[in-house]
This record gives sequence, C-alpha cells and structure tokens, in this order.
Amino acid sequence: MTLHAPRALDVLDRISERLARRYSRVAPVEQVRELVLDSARRYRHLDHPTAHARALTAQLAADRLEALRWRAASQGRAAAPPSFLFVCAGNGGRSQLAAALMRAAVAPGVRVASAGVDPVARILPAVIESLDELGVSTVGEYPKPITPEFVAAADVVVQFDCGDPLDHLAGPALQTWSLAGGAGSGKGGMRRTRDELAQAVVRLARQRGLEAVEP
Repeated sequence: MTLHAPRALDVLDRISERLARRYSRVAPVEQVRELVLDSARRYRHLDHPTAHARALTAQLAADRLEALRWRAASQGRAAAPPSFLFVCAGNGGRSQLAAALMRAAVAPGVRVASAGVDPVARILPAVIESLDELGVSTVGEYPKPITPEFVAAADVVVQFDCGDPLDHLAGPALQTWSLAGGAGSGKGGMRRTRDELAQAVVRLARQRGLEAVEP
C-alpha cells in the first residue's frame, strides 16, 4: 500500500477515526493516527494485495491499542496475571506455536501475544496443521512486528534465536529459548517442535504462578 496516495490516505483516515472512537479512553486522536500510519509502514516490505494490507494495518493498530489498554488496566490491579510475548525472526513459526500453546494451557484472561523482528507474509501452514492436530486454533492470528506497545504490555518476553537479539529491551523479564531438536523439518520435525514447546510453556506458566495444563 502506497502511504501517500490520496486514496490510501483516505482509507488510513477512516481506520484512524474508527479506532479513535473505539479507544477514546486509551489514546488521543493524534496518537491513534500515528499508530495507524506506523502500522502501515511496517508492512510495506511485504507484497500484499492492497485490501489485505489495509486489513493488516487496521488489525495491527488495534492490537497495539489493546496492548496499551491492557498495560494501563494491569498497572491498577494488585494481582494482575502475568503477560507473555513470544518473539522469533518472522513470527510465522516458533513464536506463533508457543503463543498458541500457551493460550491453550492457561486460563482465559492471561495476555499472550507473539511478534517478529521481521514479520513474514503468513503463518506457516505446517504450524497451523500441527496445532490443529491438538485442537488448538490460530484463528485471528497473523505475523506482526515487535512494537513498543507489545513489549510494554509483557511481563515476560521469550525470544527464539532472533536475528536481532532483544537484550536491549527494558522492563520485561527476557528469556531465550533454544529448541533441543532445532526448528524441525517436515511433519515429524514440526510435531517434535510443537511437543517440546508445549512442555516449555507449561513450565513457564507454572513458574509465574499460573495453573497450566499441557495442550
């Protein structure tokens, strides 16, 4: 999507207006508009059809505003549950697997998100298939970039061998996970990766005081 084309700017204005109304208690209008414009910029490297690029822009901006809302709400709660952010290079594989498995392992109300240093165009079909075998859904999920809002909303950030290590992040506890079997290849490799991550997310959740069951 070309940001400075008149039609593109009109669409971004409509997205901004809609989100500004929805999140009027979270961020001022100008901040919402800047989030929308920045979200559009973050997908320019991908060759998405225009309509899909607009939808991704709107979804990413909304998710960033949700992260701001979560952070504000959790700061006012004495016993807020921990929140998790899983990060890998492209947010199409391991981070999506881990986040989906964590959501399935813990109770509703725990914030679990994923992101990538350089997001790819789509979640790997093998990831979706391996999760589907457990009845774990990725509906509504998509590769997204790591942003300040996602980091600020996380108590724990887990990185998977990122090309750009996240050691510079301030605030959340940072862990680096390396899979014993590597990233896995083929269906068998993906299942081994999935099963290893299923055990790892349960351990992490319990370490943070949550009840968790392996998906």
